[in-house]
Amino acid sequence: MLGKFFKPKWQHADASVRVKSLASLAGDSMELIKIAQSDPDSDVRMEAITRLHHIPTLVQMGHTAGSIGERARQRVIGLAATDHRHDHLLTEVFAWLQNPALLRSIARDSMRGVKLRHQAIAKLDDQELLFSIASNDTSKEIQYSAAAQIHDLAQLQALEKLHGKNNKRLRQLLKEREDIVQHQHKQQADIDALCAEAETLGNTQRWAQEKTRVKVLEQRWQKISKTANEAQQQRFQEALTDFQQRLQTWETEHTQQQQLQAQQAAEQARLAAEAQQQAEAAAQAQQERLEQEQQREAAARKNRQQQQAQQEQTLADLHHSLKTLEAYLEAEQYGEAVEVHKTLRENLKQATHIPGKDQAFFQRRLQALAPFLREIQDWRRWGTDQVRKQLIETAEHLRTDAELDPQERAKKIHSLREEWRKLSQLEPGQQHTLWKAFDSNATAAYEPSKQYFAEQAQQRATHLEQRNTICAQLEALHAETNWENPDWRALQIALNDSRKHWKAAGTVSHKDWKNVNDRFNAAMDALETHFKAERARNWQERSQLVEQAKALLGSPNTAQAIEQAKMLQTQWQISLSSRPSDEQRLWKQFREPIDTLFARAREERQQQQQERDAQLAETTRQSEEQRQRELARQQQQRADLEALAAQSAQHKQADTSADAQIENRNTGELLCLQLEILLALESPAEFQATRLKYQVAQLSETMRSRKETAQPSAHALPVLKQWYALGGMPATSLASQTARIEKIKQALVQVLP
Repeated sequence: MLGKFFKPKWQHADASVRVKSLASLAGDSMELIKIAQSDPDSDVRMEAITRLHHIPTLVQMGHTAGSIGERARQRVIGLAATDHRHDHLLTEVFAWLQNPALLRSIARDSMRGVKLRHQAIAKLDDQELLFSIASNDTSKEIQYSAAAQIHDLAQLQALEKLHGKNNKRLRQLLKEREDIVQHQHKQQADIDALCAEAETLGNTQRWAQEKTRVKVLEQRWQKISKTANEAQQQRFQEALTDFQQRLQTWETEHTQQQQLQAQQAAEQARLAAEAQQQAEAAAQAQQERLEQEQQREAAARKNRQQQQAQQEQTLADLHHSLKTLEAYLEAEQYGEAVEVHKTLRENLKQATHIPGKDQAFFQRRLQALAPFLREIQDWRRWGTDQVRKQLIETAEHLRTDAELDPQERAKKIHSLREEWRKLSQLEPGQQHTLWKAFDSNATAAYEPSKQYFAEQAQQRATHLEQRNTICAQLEALHAETNWENPDWRALQIALNDSRKHWKAAGTVSHKDWKNVNDRFNAAMDALETHFKAERARNWQERSQLVEQAKALLGSPNTAQAIEQAKMLQTQWQISLSSRPSDEQRLWKQFREPIDTLFARAREERQQQQQERDAQLAETTRQSEEQRQRELARQQQQRADLEALAAQSAQHKQADTSADAQIENRNTGELLCLQLEILLALESPAEFQATRLKYQVAQLSETMRSRKETAQPSAHALPVLKQWYALGGMPATSLASQTARIEKIKQALVQVLP
């Protein structure tokens, strides 16, 4: 009877029918998930993904390639804006969620997962949004994460005022930023002091000491000059130039005076020397003649001795080489023997000064060994050619290996060429044909490495172009800005972006780095000159607001004073912040009178907060009572199940006719099957086929049931009660069904609401 039911439409053979049937499936149903994962028609799968609400499945499918994976990723992006349940999965695929509006939504939403919000905040560049999140969010981690992205020190100080008492990391962040600014101010003070010291060079007229002192100053300047502005650079260089000019004038005068004294002393010494030289000239000439004669005799004697020693040494070397050759041949060290034979013949040709009988002796011995040595050389040449052929094969293998790293490839080719060069030294003149094949393969194998190195050079050129573009943008920003009415916030953002892009730009060659880095520093210094003037103006403006705030304390109308204080707060605008400690002091002076006026308002807010806390405590108490009642209800349900089980045992033992037992058995098997399907339990092997038919026939009704409730116990409990109400049945069937019902009852207890 069960086999007569028709298949549901989502299993229809026609893909268009299956597509239409998807509208009847729940967005997180197992059937829709299965269709999206494994339907044979890609259009059906694409439509199923569009309707699917189950993010874990969509994330899994999004890791696949092709249009299916792309559709799944887009669906995840669409659901990510409203689905909070799977934020832990969204953090793993955060690279998909790059829509700016979505990132802002996630960053603001306090209901989203903390890790996901951290990732979204890290992508934000909207300073106002970051300040709003850091100000209003209750999470200390989110407050810190948003504050870390804020560039304006005044905003960080405002956040520290707001949350600093409870957020230690926020206080630490502000301190680090203030330390950086203080360090920059200290560097500027050191630079000014060094310039002032350079301007005192030469004042003591102790020029030798001052020359040493100027070198020390130049070394100190090299360490801090990168942070000096253009005016400071010019001031220091002008001081050095002035000193060098005065030093050069003194050295010129001092040199002229020394030269005049030296000339006078030289003239006196010359007159005395002339008389002495005339007296010694005659004696020197006689002495030189005697010494020259003695030197000629000694040179002739030494030459004869050297020739005799050289002849004896040459004969000794030749005899030693001959003995070495014979020893290598006897030891069968043929490679060494060939080299010694070659050297011995060359040395014998050059030894023309030895007696003829010795020449004849060595010629006879070499002629006697010549046939054997020629045979050895032939074998050696054959072995060298074999090695060369192996090198050619290795080079050919490298040429066809497309997966080898370019740098490793270049090293291996260099090693092969070095081995070939060594072989060429062993057997020169015997490699021309093999060399062409080797060189062709090695050159072809090196081509990918050559291209790789060219690409690296091109990348460095591209990075240099990027850095020059940043410098040009900064220079254009300085030239095109209307400094009478500039947008300081936009300028600050532009400078921060330029610094960020400068850090992110890739490496350039060493020869180009200094020029482009100097250009960048010069452009930044030019902009900083205007920034310094604006900070001073803005400071004066806010100092006047401080005086107005203090004057409000004398107002008799507190409400009116509070309104005026609010107006002053709206006027407190920081275009460019000054030194952190000064900013903190000025802000404190401004806030103290205003905080006094708002004291009463804070007391009222505290009272309201106490009322809300009391209401929250009452709500919590009621929730706990509801939870206890629900726990008691669950315990009662479990007790009812145990009571039903006990009653069922009595029903099964009652007298029942044979036909009723058969009917109870069939009904019980069907009820067991329904319960196992509802609770996703395994059925015995003999009921697998029946279960499959039942599932196919009842799938539409099952899907409607899943739409009505997500809890299987809502359907399983009434079915279980039906089984308990059955009467007797055959003993074998009763034992089998009782075992199945026991597993079902244990599973049902676990999922009871």
